[in-house]
Amino acid sequence: MIVLRFRSVGLVAAVATAALGCYLVTQRVAGERQALTKVEHRILLSQREIRRLNTEIETRGRLSQLERWNSEVLALSAPRAGQYVEGEVQLASFNHAAAPMLDPAVAMPESVTRQVSYPTPQPAPDSGAMPAPMLRHANYIRPKGGMTALPQKVALNSSDFADDLAALAKNEAAAKRP
Repeated sequence: MIVLRFRSVGLVAAVATAALGCYLVTQRVAGERQALTKVEHRILLSQREIRRLNTEIETRGRLSQLERWNSEVLALSAPRAGQYVEGEVQLASFNHAAAPMLDPAVAMPESVTRQVSYPTPQPAPDSGAMPAPMLRHANYIRPKGGMTALPQKVALNSSDFADDLAALAKNEAAAKRP
């Protein structure tokens, strides 16, 4: 009789042992999968490094061919000291669009200055609406001589930037006076 009562306790213990065994096996499998994932990742990184090194070896092996191409076709060289610009102002001075060619019969001499004023449109007396805007065209003619001042370094975020601009404007105004 005692054996029958302990039989159910034995079955519960056997089921618990089997569940614990299955749980331990799944944990062991998960650990092995994680280790396998790490190994695969290291293999992938090694393959990338091998590819990079192979490319470098192939490139260094073809240096004579690359030098021949450079001398015959590309004509590349290291930058010289004169090719560096001093700042943003000098860099911006390279971006000048070509001035449009004007018909000499229409173009005014550069020494002549003409002031033009347009009347402001007035609303019609019977309606409160403004007339439609008119299309106007303006040309800019670059003065002869181009930029005469040498490019200067300008710090756009300095605290005394406005003072520097005022001093430059004052110097330019003094230089223009006869």
